[in-house]
Amino acid sequence: MNTKNFKCFQVVYEERNITAAANKLFLSPQGLSKIIKSLEDECGTALFVRGKDGLQPTESGKLFYDKSKEVIRDLNEMFTSIEALGQKDKRFKLGFALGTIRSVDISSIHEFMEERPEIVGSWQERSNETVYRAVTNGDISFGFVVGKPKDKCLKGVCIKSNEVVLYVYKGHRLWDKEEVSLSDIKNEKIISMNKNFHIYEDIVNACRLHEFQPDIVAMVGEGESIKQLVKNKVGIGISPDFLSEDKNVKALKIRDAYTWDIYGIFREDSPDIQLAEELVARLKNK
Repeated sequence: MNTKNFKCFQVVYEERNITAAANKLFLSPQGLSKIIKSLEDECGTALFVRGKDGLQPTESGKLFYDKSKEVIRDLNEMFTSIEALGQKDKRFKLGFALGTIRSVDISSIHEFMEERPEIVGSWQERSNETVYRAVTNGDISFGFVVGKPKDKCLKGVCIKSNEVVLYVYKGHRLWDKEEVSLSDIKNEKIISMNKNFHIYEDIVNACRLHEFQPDIVAMVGEGESIKQLVKNKVGIGISPDFLSEDKNVKALKIRDAYTWDIYGIFREDSPDIQLAEELVARLKNK
């Protein structure tokens, strides 16, 4: 008896209608009817009484429904337990701060993960502080973050540096420049990554050092959104230099700007420090 057919039976039982159940299951009514007939043949009894008011479950049908729910629940628990046992050997977890996946060498990381069964694969991005905290607390083994770690228990290796640039639209007063200073954007409308990104705080602090408060009119969660807003002349954008240029948007170097540095961080007392150092070496050699 195919346990996948249990779900088909359960939906028919709940809907009391073959057509409605078939629509939910993305099956044809004819195909679903064959599945129900096959179950009845295996059970040796009718599971539904077919009448003008639709399908009504027999006593056998009611029992089959209850027991099939128990079987499915037990199977789910079994597979969950098996998966949990299989995950015990996957101890090396990676974490990514917002924006880092766009800049690091994904192919090398993915290859490294595929080669080593002890690595838990996850590509979820979280805030910089969340990743720092997770590595410090030992919740994850290795993190990609923005900025050099200050915690003495953490070792940090710079993996990638991106210049921070100014994106302007064609026709803007700065369009013909190759390089600008932060003072040049004092009265401009600025588009930035949102407050979850480390660069937001860096931009605000840098502008304050130049004795002005930036007029941030848009905060986004994805780099391409900066480009779209700049292209439509909502403002000019500040971002690491990883966006493509076109005839309507270009990047200008910011004089004396800092670089957007991505560090690989891990605890120096980590039991998997050798694995962490192997990952760093793989990325540094690219």
